[in-house]
Amino acid sequence: MQDKHVHIQGKSINDSLSRSQGVGLRAHGKLKGLDVFTWMQPEQNALINFIESIPSGIIWVGNPTEIEAVLSVRPQLMNKFQSILSFGENRTGFMLENEFVDIQDVLNGLMTELTSTGTLLFTCTESDSEYVALKIAAYLNLVQLI
Repeated sequence: MQDKHVHIQGKSINDSLSRSQGVGLRAHGKLKGLDVFTWMQPEQNALINFIESIPSGIIWVGNPTEIEAVLSVRPQLMNKFQSILSFGENRTGFMLENEFVDIQDVLNGLMTELTSTGTLLFTCTESDSEYVALKIAAYLNLVQLI
């Protein structure tokens, strides 16, 4: 019985560690004058607090569900965004101006959106956040952040 308990506890720790890999707010430097951040699986209140703390305009790249969740709770945050680019199927009914099929479609046209200083924030709360994180990392490596 004791061995099983240790195994379950060890598995739980491993699960927590694996969930934390690639999760959390990460700064990536600058891209065309913008501070770049990624945050996979952000907790809603922490994300809201982070958005509120950014002094400059934000370009937010995220999935419709998380965008709708944040803006439904704090609609006044809309004033913080220069642009919001969503990717993935919009099942929310929340109308977004810049909707793309997936993250690769956003990344393909992103450089044209980056015309001023501020913050570029990538988030994902969907089940494909690992895939999204890999695509974003490849993109950031390609455009060589300085």
